[in-house]
Amino acid sequence: MENQKFGLLVVGHGSSMPYNKELIEDIAARIAKKMPDAVVRVGFMNMNKPTIKEGLDSFNGTGVRKIVVFPLFLAKGVHIKEDIPNLIGLKEGQKRITYNGYDIVYADPLGSDDLIAELSCRRVTQAFAVYES
Repeated sequence: MENQKFGLLVVGHGSSMPYNKELIEDIAARIAKKMPDAVVRVGFMNMNKPTIKEGLDSFNGTGVRKIVVFPLFLAKGVHIKEDIPNLIGLKEGQKRITYNGYDIVYADPLGSDDLIAELSCRRVTQAFAVYES
């Protein structure tokens, strides 16, 4: 998708704790800085606004025709395999759909990756720094 404007909907779980929404919004903003061709929006599965549908609808008027729905989750649990796909109209096993004139692709969650391990090591090191002080 290089040099082509596209939509990116970063999906969070949603929580009654305000920090969750702020975290998803912060990560989405960081992604936007790293992907200048992306029009980045957020949507939440439950409890927070905008909802996933509202997030998809927020691309109206942006000029994008392709949207990647990216669930900001670690693993492929029931939310990734069933709940979010149902909310965006995907049938089981489907990764792509047309919605209101948009070509939507559903991305995988973060999963197992060396970058996740590296970040985890950083957090462990930070914990030891607190422990040793």
